[in-house]
Amino acid sequence: MHIDIDILVYVIIAAILLGRLWAVLGTRNDNDTPRPNPFTPRPPVKEEAEMPSVAQQLATISRLLPMGPPPASLAGGLAQIEAIDKTFNEKQFLTEARTTFTKIVETYASGDLSSITSLLAPDLLNHFQSAADARKAEGQSAQSKVVRISDAEPIEARAESSQGFITVKFTSDQENILRDQSGAVIGGTEGRAETVTDIWVFGCDTTKLDAKWIVVETRG
Repeated sequence: MHIDIDILVYVIIAAILLGRLWAVLGTRNDNDTPRPNPFTPRPPVKEEAEMPSVAQQLATISRLLPMGPPPASLAGGLAQIEAIDKTFNEKQFLTEARTTFTKIVETYASGDLSSITSLLAPDLLNHFQSAADARKAEGQSAQSKVVRISDAEPIEARAESSQGFITVKFTSDQENILRDQSGAVIGGTEGRAETVTDIWVFGCDTTKLDAKWIVVETRG
């Protein structure tokens, strides 16, 4: 009888433990979210990447996609010319343009254009020659001297296929004298220079072996 009581006590204790265990753990079905395993290693926490600033983004873009000057600008036009003529040098071009300008102005006044035929486009040469012949027919003579070129500034540039064009604005001090048949001065003042602004367009066909820049248009 004593053994039965001991067994009964053990059964009651077991029942109490099972009841408490049931209350704590409860039951689960297929829809329950699996409980996390506390012994499973956690993945490393990723550091949040910083969003680059707008300035940094633009700096990156400018490095990856270097932006050249717009084609419509002077710098863009010069860049186009450099692309079709690898030997082009702006400084050298302007130096030669100054020399060409002085020679054409002074030679045109003399009326003998034979020394500048290679510096002018054919149509412009014919125009200059016609004007010189008309002046001679009226018995007039002219004399021009470029005292100083204060500025020779490129203001436009463009490339059309293999042709390059550069417009240069010249500001110079010139002595221009016009005389009649008797030699009397009818235009200008001897010994006095006047400031003159000229705009000339230079052209070059880069496909020619002896390609050089010549004057294709002049305007005041």
